[in-house]
Amino acid sequence: MEALPSEALQAAIKDYFQKALSQTLELAYDLPTDPMCDLDAEAAFLRKRIALMHGQLKEQLFVPEVRSDALAVLASVTSDATSADTETLRYACNGVLRAKIENARILAAHLSSQHDAIAPRDPMFTGVVMPAPHLSLGEDLKPEPLSHTLSSVANQFIQSKAKHDWAPKTAGDIKRVVALACAVIGGEKPIRKLNVDDVKAVRDALGALPPNYMKYGANKGLSVQDAVKANTSGASLSLKTQDKYFTMFRQLLTWATNEEFIDKVPGSGVKIVGLGKIDLKDGRHPYSDEQLRAIFSSPLYTGYKSESSRSQPGTLLKRDGKFWVPLIALYSGMRTGEIVQLLASDLKQEAGIWYFDVSKGEGKTLKTASSQRRVPIHNILLDIGVLDLISKVQGKGRIFPEIEKGSDGYYSHHFSKWWGRYSAQAGFKSPKTAFHSFRHNFTDALRAAELPEYVSKALVGHADKDVHSQYGKGPKLTQLKEAMDKVSYDLDLMFLMK
Repeated sequence: MEALPSEALQAAIKDYFQKALSQTLELAYDLPTDPMCDLDAEAAFLRKRIALMHGQLKEQLFVPEVRSDALAVLASVTSDATSADTETLRYACNGVLRAKIENARILAAHLSSQHDAIAPRDPMFTGVVMPAPHLSLGEDLKPEPLSHTLSSVANQFIQSKAKHDWAPKTAGDIKRVVALACAVIGGEKPIRKLNVDDVKAVRDALGALPPNYMKYGANKGLSVQDAVKANTSGASLSLKTQDKYFTMFRQLLTWATNEEFIDKVPGSGVKIVGLGKIDLKDGRHPYSDEQLRAIFSSPLYTGYKSESSRSQPGTLLKRDGKFWVPLIALYSGMRTGEIVQLLASDLKQEAGIWYFDVSKGEGKTLKTASSQRRVPIHNILLDIGVLDLISKVQGKGRIFPEIEKGSDGYYSHHFSKWWGRYSAQAGFKSPKTAFHSFRHNFTDALRAAELPEYVSKALVGHADKDVHSQYGKGPKLTQLKEAMDKVSYDLDLMFLMK
């Protein structure tokens, strides 16, 4: 057993409590004079926090804030706090957490006018003298540790979600949305004082910003307010994009509610103005039959001039990622990102059926949990020679290693940009079509084949919320393969067959 912590450490913990208590008493005298402060709500919140911290103390679970303060306490009594043994660090964490509990209890008692309960009760802090509050008119009080700001809660939200729940691009988008909210509302505003007007302010800012403001690196150094003022043309983010970013902001508020930083989500009924008038079908369209024929008779499939001039006719023809990705998209319905990140080991066979194993792992990401699935390989892809991709990379690594990851963390980044340029140069681009249109073509082909909806959802990776879908393992691979080979288009690709 390690030796018991020294008297110096016990004294340092008492000193930590004494300093925090001084700040607590400052708040206790200041908050009742704030007309915006709901004292009952503040006291109720503190009691919830106390219950939560008691649970953490019981289970010996120390959050980063507690561990950080404990290391600071240790640093006051030793030259190298990080080398402290486990038991000493745990003792310091216990002391810090007990100090936080006691301070929260004393502040709640003050706010509830329970003055018979404001003296320290924890025996660890016996002998600590209740200091008189140091009041100076017009002096800004130092924020009390238990008073969480929008910025501090937002940082905790990002740290807790970015590591496991978000893909890099999603994390980047949400960080920019959070930065926008902090700029509009004020990052130092206590999270519990957020109200419906703050939520409306974020919504209105999204509606007034120029189209590219929220993109990575765009308008760098230009504040939200300046960007809105400079946007004299009146152009703005699309309503769908506004709604996407506004939903991300709401995720922060929902998380803060679940973590009990706030009692409820403020402005829960606030919506993007005009969103209800959007036609749900007014998004990306499938490629027309004429566009599909133009795509697969373009130089990419008949021969091009050079690597850098694939839209110009020539004699060069290479079956690389740019050749295969559109074909796989049309005859599998897979998303761009799902295709370009495929590994050779993701082309698998079971009972004589070849399929793409769409899954996470080894640097791969998925859009949703339902995206994980087995997609049988269409006979046309097999006839064109898709299995040659396995031998091309000798059965190891990604089947399209030439498609590199973009700055947003996705392999689809560079390919999508290239496809946009190629579609314009080759003459089949239109305002309502993009690479994602292949997925629309595929879902239309599934409908034309009159396949059961649960089979179609399993192929494209859409969640089936029907109660019956929650039972069993879903369609068999043989069912999916049979359905896949019914997908057809008004295309003649015999010239590509091996």
